[in-house]
Amino acid sequence: MYKIIFLVLLVIRFIWSISLQFLSNKQIGKPLPESVRGIYDEAEYDKWKRYNNKKDRLSIIADVLNLVVGIVLYCTNVISVIYYALPGNEWVKALLFFAIIGIVDVIVSIPVEYIFNFKIEAEFGFNKVTPKTFVLDLVKNFILNTLLNTLIFSLVMGAHALLGDYFGIIAFIGLALIMILISTFSTVFSKLFNKFTPLPEGELRDNLSKMFANAGYKLKDIYVMDASKRTTKANAYCGGIGKMKQIVLYDNLVNNYSAGEITAVFAHELAHFKNKDTTKMTFFNLLNFLPMLIVMSIMMLIPEISASFGFGEPNLLFAFYVSFGSVLSIVTQLIMIPFNYLSRSFERRADSLAYELGYGDDLISALRKLHKDSLSDMNPHPTVVKLTYNHPPLHERIELIEAKKDLK
Repeated sequence: MYKIIFLVLLVIRFIWSISLQFLSNKQIGKPLPESVRGIYDEAEYDKWKRYNNKKDRLSIIADVLNLVVGIVLYCTNVISVIYYALPGNEWVKALLFFAIIGIVDVIVSIPVEYIFNFKIEAEFGFNKVTPKTFVLDLVKNFILNTLLNTLIFSLVMGAHALLGDYFGIIAFIGLALIMILISTFSTVFSKLFNKFTPLPEGELRDNLSKMFANAGYKLKDIYVMDASKRTTKANAYCGGIGKMKQIVLYDNLVNNYSAGEITAVFAHELAHFKNKDTTKMTFFNLLNFLPMLIVMSIMMLIPEISASFGFGEPNLLFAFYVSFGSVLSIVTQLIMIPFNYLSRSFERRADSLAYELGYGDDLISALRKLHKDSLSDMNPHPTVVKLTYNHPPLHERIELIEAKKDLK
């Protein structure tokens, strides 16, 4: 019975993904909103359609592969066979188990990642990844994911040893601390993949420093990341603890956008800090752990679940892998629907504050260029937006700022 439940969850996840793609494709060809109609000319819009179509086809292949792997892992006794074949105590078994599963994930993902980077992204002028960087990224991600999974499981294992059936309380607190630390020191991990150099003195650095200082924040530093060794797409982010913040700019952004446009992007980010949006969303994201811990607790309390997969008694590693694995990702996606709604409202408020700071026109210009340079969907299906988008679609953001200008 329990294998059937897992199979149903896997199929629902597959149908969910395919349905979202169907809705998105159904939207193609409909008239674009007036505010974004001039971003793509006819040739560029045709290019976006071809890019979107190829990504969709690859996504379907990835979904089918994930479904097949999920069926093998969750609908057979292969996990228990692997577990009992591993040497050592529970911690050693966990380290080896996550390494084996990580290798399987890498093997399954290599064809998809290769096609995406070296075929699709390369065809449309985005890919800058060399084969050497591609392999190094796979190895580094594998090591980090294995260590992170082992660390989190060690925390859960220690909590279970201390509190037994009530281990979820300590586990949740520990997971929250780990996720906050990872988010806070994300730049440290990013340095394993990219080179960071301080932004040179000049108009952009002066603008950003002055704007954050006027709002009561101090910039620890402003870095430029060599993102161009992987992609032509532009991005940036800002993080830090309390009043001390740190900005990271893609070199593509610095090289191709004006100082006013980049400052406008961070006027938007500054609004998130002032309204404590980042803290709120971090808390909401942590709530995703609750259903996972609840499922894990249930699996430890009902021996029949583990037994149906070949375990002689409730197995914590199996319960952990199931709870934090892809089989429950559909639950996480459903939970994120109301959180995404809140996130979109935070984004609208941040755009409004950027306008009030005097960066309305620059923000519109930056958003239009960012979406155009990434061949983004200018007219996503409203249902897909409600279910999956944590930012409002571009036309809504432009219309919001333009409406404020009209009221002025």
